[in-house]
Amino acid sequence: MKDRAFSGRDVKEALAAAAAGLGLPAEALRYVVLDAGSPGGMGVSPSPARIAVLLDASSPGKRPATAPPSPALDPRAEIRGLLRALAEAAQLDLAVEIVDEAGTLEVRVGGPDAGFFLGADGEGAVLRAIEHLLQRVFAGAGGEEPLRLECAGFRDRRERALSEQALALAAEVRADGKPRTTLPLNAYERRLIHVALSQVEGVVTYSVGEGADRRVTVAPAPPPGSPDAP
Repeated sequence: MKDRAFSGRDVKEALAAAAAGLGLPAEALRYVVLDAGSPGGMGVSPSPARIAVLLDASSPGKRPATAPPSPALDPRAEIRGLLRALAEAAQLDLAVEIVDEAGTLEVRVGGPDAGFFLGADGEGAVLRAIEHLLQRVFAGAGGEEPLRLECAGFRDRRERALSEQALALAAEVRADGKPRTTLPLNAYERRLIHVALSQVEGVVTYSVGEGADRRVTVAPAPPPGSPDAP
């Protein structure tokens, strides 16, 4: 697998530069955002956006007219290759371990630069984005198990925090009868909220919003016998 880094004033411009530099349509490129960039202002200098474009021998424009049949892909090798390409493009010192964990393929990332995946705020936005990319690559290479990306115990801490948040919201709703809504959550995190409150009496949960703005609302359960009662 090969990788190339490109930059621009924003991610869109960096992607356009990658498409022009590689002679490929932008929609055909697989890439990871290394730095979203900043417009600057208030005495702060602007910084460019940077992306790492991942290409293999089967990318458009790279296959010979009479290419031999491709060998079967090794899903785990594809995952290691992608993370190695990311580490090289972003100049990160990482260690990767892949283990089977109760029917799930867990990819554990460590090393001196593992904090890159958690971000300055510790919320793990980069980790979740790269996990989504790994899941697509893994499935495309024939992998069948669920894949989970873990870094420095982030997942366990996040799951505990969401469960505690869910119970706290439920207590507030039961106390004053007013619905509460979470911040935007991905599908896995929304499910954690639903599961955590599925056996809590007096409240119901449902998802609201669209796309990346999807959230969970915790509301008072309708009275028994009402049309909306379960």
